[in-house]
Amino acid sequence: MKKLVFSIVAVFALGIAAFAQTPEEIIANMDKAFEPAETEGMAMTMDVKIPIIGKSTTYVYMIGKKERSETTIMKHKIVTFMTEDTLWEYDTFSNEIKIKDVNPVDIDGSEADLFSGILEGYDVTLKKETDEAWYLLCQKSKDNTEKEDPVKMDLVVSKTTNLPISLSTKVSGVTLTLHDIKIGIDEKFVTFDINDYPDAKIVDERKK
Repeated sequence: MKKLVFSIVAVFALGIAAFAQTPEEIIANMDKAFEPAETEGMAMTMDVKIPIIGKSTTYVYMIGKKERSETTIMKHKIVTFMTEDTLWEYDTFSNEIKIKDVNPVDIDGSEADLFSGILEGYDVTLKKETDEAWYLLCQKSKDNTEKEDPVKMDLVVSKTTNLPISLSTKVSGVTLTLHDIKIGIDEKFVTFDINDYPDAKIVDERKK
């Protein structure tokens, strides 16, 4: 009987080991889950908490070379559309649409880049796991010399989709949280249409 019990325990232990994943494997599977976003696009929500000013929420949509963001702060909303060479910025307060040339800095990375290659420059450890998710701590490596990189980030990854449930960090007192990540969007969400703003004043600031 005792031998049978130990045999059963051993089988369970082997089963648990087989399903256990290292932080590296979790991140690798997460990167793979993001691959369809290159052609199908993605959406996410970004919350920013700034001392004194308060909280702002930005909804981000990206597909191919197009991007759209909607930011609301203190009841003031700004909607931005961007392609490789043109940016449209609609301000609900002034009811103006400013059209600008795209600065290369504006397209040098995006919110999605925070998830890509997260093992580069960070030491990732598994803090805990539940039936639904893995909770990872991403600590900036000693050899990471990028000044803009946060010292640490908290990443929660879904066991169902392998996509992030949330990514939270704090920089210079500002708290940033990305959540509600979705793969697959309609291109209309990232395509600027002047007919959607019939009463807005157009201010073209592009260099001729």
